[in-house]
Amino acid sequence: MYILKIKFMKKIIFTFLIFGVSVFTSMMSAQQLTKEQRKAIQTDNVAVFKKQFAKEDYNKCFQVKTDSYSPLSYSVLNDKKNIVNFLIDQKADVNKNCGNLTPLAVAEQYQRADIAKLLTKKGAVKN
Repeated sequence: MYILKIKFMKKIIFTFLIFGVSVFTSMMSAQQLTKEQRKAIQTDNVAVFKKQFAKEDYNKCFQVKTDSYSPLSYSVLNDKKNIVNFLIDQKADVNKNCGNLTPLAVAEQYQRADIAKLLTKKGAVKN
């Protein structure tokens, strides 16, 4: 009887441990950028953007396929200057690193020289 209780307790502890690790992992990973959020950035319209993103989202990392981007980095990637300027004015982190990609690294990788210059002026630094 005693051995059965120990085995049962081990199973319960193991189950809770696996559940806890699973919850922690999902909380630490970037959330998916929704289709509506991607479209909002693509419009380059600040009013549309503000409907899809809360101010708390401006410095979060979002998963897009296999990469992770902040809204600022994703706007840089897509050359959406109105959104880039809005996010900078809203004090979005110009050095936010999502998946080893900062807004400046994205600007340099995709030859967005004017945006790279603006980011540098606003305090962005190379990795």
